[in-house]
Amino acid sequence: CHMPYDVEHEIKLVQWFVAKVGEKQADGSYICTFGELFYDEEAEQIFESLVGSLKAAKRKGLLKFDGQMLLMPVHKDVKLHLVTPLPEGTPYPGAPKPVSDQ
Repeated sequence: CHMPYDVEHEIKLVQWFVAKVGEKQADGSYICTFGELFYDEEAEQIFESLVGSLKAAKRKGLLKFDGQMLLMPVHKDVKLHLVTPLPEGTPYPGAPKPVSDQ
């Protein structure tokens, strides 16, 4: 059975947005809060899928945050730590699109 969306792509979006709204750390990683991500205009449009993608990125070890669930506004101050950012200068990966078999 097919996943309804492209998980790799979704995770790239997480990496892109956390780096966009976050603060770059000395070690090259990025940190933002869940709230900062939520209030980003572009991120807001795809936020439904973004929350699931945050968990996927966490499972892959690319992103760290405390707890299992992220809900607004309860968790707006939870720090999202992007351990593995996309390569410098990566263009916006584009909104999540359904995967079609070519």
